[in-house]
Amino acid sequence: MDMEVDGIENLSNPSEGGKFSNLKAFVTAAREFEATHSESAVNLMTRYLGLIASSCDLSIFSPGRSEVCAFFSSLWRVMCDGRGPHWAGVAVLARAAIEPSARHALTHTYKFMPILARLLSDSISNDKKVKLLTVMQEISYGIKISWQESYLSSLMKQLTELITQPMTEPQLRTIGHKSLTVLVNVCYGNLPAIYALMRTVDTKDFVVHLISLKEGGYGGVEVCRLLLCLSGATRGAASTRQPDVHSYLCCTMRTFNKAVSEGDATQLLHAYTFVNDLCSDSNLRSYVLSYPHFVSALEEGLKDVQELCLAAPDDMGEPENTVNCLRNVLKFLTVLVSLDLYSLRCHHSALVVLCIKASRTCLPESLELFAAIVSQYRDEGRLPQELISVISDGLPGLLVPPALEPGKAGVQWLQVVGALCESVETQERVLQEVTPDAFEDTLYSVLQYTSQNGVVGAEASQQAVVVGCRTALSLAPLHARWEAALARMLAHHQVRKLLCVGLTSTNGPRRRQILQLVKHHYFPSDQMNQVFGESLHGISESTTDVTASSSATGCAEGAWCGRLAPAQEHAVDALVAKLSEKLRDGKVSDIATSSVMELYGYKMTCLEQRLHSHSVALQGASEHMASLQHSLAMLQATNSSQQDVLYTTQMQNERHKKTIEDLHKQLEDAETTLRGFRAKLAAEKLDKENQKDNLHKEFRAQMATLETEMKLREKEFEERLKTSEVEHRALQKKLEQQTNKNSELAGVLIKFEERVKQRDKKLEDAAGNEASLRKEIDHRDMTIKQLEKTVLERENRLYQLTTQLEEMKRVQEMVAKLMSKSASTSMGS
Repeated sequence: MDMEVDGIENLSNPSEGGKFSNLKAFVTAAREFEATHSESAVNLMTRYLGLIASSCDLSIFSPGRSEVCAFFSSLWRVMCDGRGPHWAGVAVLARAAIEPSARHALTHTYKFMPILARLLSDSISNDKKVKLLTVMQEISYGIKISWQESYLSSLMKQLTELITQPMTEPQLRTIGHKSLTVLVNVCYGNLPAIYALMRTVDTKDFVVHLISLKEGGYGGVEVCRLLLCLSGATRGAASTRQPDVHSYLCCTMRTFNKAVSEGDATQLLHAYTFVNDLCSDSNLRSYVLSYPHFVSALEEGLKDVQELCLAAPDDMGEPENTVNCLRNVLKFLTVLVSLDLYSLRCHHSALVVLCIKASRTCLPESLELFAAIVSQYRDEGRLPQELISVISDGLPGLLVPPALEPGKAGVQWLQVVGALCESVETQERVLQEVTPDAFEDTLYSVLQYTSQNGVVGAEASQQAVVVGCRTALSLAPLHARWEAALARMLAHHQVRKLLCVGLTSTNGPRRRQILQLVKHHYFPSDQMNQVFGESLHGISESTTDVTASSSATGCAEGAWCGRLAPAQEHAVDALVAKLSEKLRDGKVSDIATSSVMELYGYKMTCLEQRLHSHSVALQGASEHMASLQHSLAMLQATNSSQQDVLYTTQMQNERHKKTIEDLHKQLEDAETTLRGFRAKLAAEKLDKENQKDNLHKEFRAQMATLETEMKLREKEFEERLKTSEVEHRALQKKLEQQTNKNSELAGVLIKFEERVKQRDKKLEDAAGNEASLRKEIDHRDMTIKQLEKTVLERENRLYQLTTQLEEMKRVQEMVAKLMSKSASTSMGS
């Protein structure tokens, strides 16, 4: 694995090498620490972790690169060691958790939650508790726990003690609030964690304490979420009644207004999450839609939201907190708008104004809320006049593609363009303001940005491709430029690949969206065949993955459906069997109660020892599975980079082939021109020779005429010698004139010969150009052979990495089988 990490460095962009230098240096120091455990290695790791934690560039934590995978894997191993730099690692995790894709990887791929849970104890100071709980509440957000992990019992005990302790000081109140947030994150949607909580505390007393916290205005949304979890675990998910949901919504809206006025980003995040979960639950959505006080509560909060939006650019005290508050507010409002309540349409104009103002600091969330508002009028086909008048002022600014970091806000911008294309009034504005080139550049920027963000980036890239293709399909019938842009987009390798992945995924709505795109009458038939043809290769693998995941989920849920723990159930069964046997023999009265209790205590001790050994084994298996997940993430990052290199090489080969074809065409054109030039020169030369022959013939004829005249006149001169002297002089003068004319004809002949020499020289220059073109073609042929050799070498390297990945998958399947066997053995015993 280390060789792969080192070997992949030469594939990365050289301009980005310096950005990851501290991460690579930390990996080297961590290897030295694992080999020697020296104090110098610890100091070196602490130094590099401090530099990484103070970095301003959050893209160094994007989990799609092999350098980042190696860094987090090394940090996980170092923090598992008791002698490692734990608190420097906590500072790095706090910084990395700001980046969404990195936070998702820390929670689900690298599994730092057990390590942070072991650090939380009464022996650390309150300041360290605050820092640690702050990181834990970020990393535990959205965590998935499918079995009874070994750290849950101690974590539940520690968190409940911090929640139930007297909160006499502001710092203790902060600790209790953050502990409640972590507890809600761990328990929400995770039955094993809820059962661990119910075994740790007296549920009735704890619920009473939670209700007192809720009534006291402390952590109201978190308390509602935790109460919903406990009621679902004890009475079932369908036991939640409409008054309970309305009570939860009342508390949520009250918390939302209070958090906006106080600038509490954490409370706003939980309010958004809770409302989103209630709206996403099919059993509770009807209760949410019947809540009557959304309009009045929103009227109270919009004024504070406007002030928060105005204060965000100028807030120099805590700019990140203010921006996070505004982001969570916009997400919360997006969920409310997506409910499609007719009573909320009176606030749409104010919300559009809010989007335009907030776009300066929170562009992605503003665009998402704007797209949600416009999408509410999709079925009507046109926007209200009062909304059009508000939109027309800020629409040019919203339709400008995001220039700074287009990958982050590009998906939302594509959603806005797609939503505006569904209305007649705004469709013309889109054609005027948005060019196909800018639209394509934004889409490709999103795909390039999300390719390095792991699972979160894959979901965003599929969404961007679907929205982009749908928008291009709606605009293609209106203009030829958009029709050409649609053809270019569908011919793009990555777009077609993402359409195939979405078509074979387990996401039902995504598959329906892609099928609606494919069946559109403007979708090219050849591209349709390619999409379906390529998607068939991944159907069997995806079906296998779905079956495995569903069976694993069923096992995890079935393991916790009983009312007693396995150890308790076995002990009770043994005791009942013994008592039944004695009852049949009529010897129940001979058994002393102390003997029964002693036997029961001995049996319980044995079961506790076995439970402890199984917990230790489970912890080791969990750590081993985490390390295997790290290795899998490393291989996936390496494979992704190799595929990028292969794709780049293929594009270069196609570009070189096209260049060679152009050169061949230019050579053929040059040869055709040369042949025409030669034919023209030959015709001109033949014409000049004919003119020369005609001049010679004329000169000979004139000389013959002169000779005849001379003879005749010589006879006359002999007869008239005295009288012909004057005539003789005239003839001499005429002869001189004829001689001058002959000299002029000779000069003309010389000029014609010079022009013939110039034509010959041009022919020689053309022959030289032809030779140089042939040499350049030979050089290009050699370059093509070298590039083909490089492609073969990299294909061999990709084959080796694919073989290693298949071996790792087989190892993972063996580990899963062993774990399932051990689980079945423990349940059977």
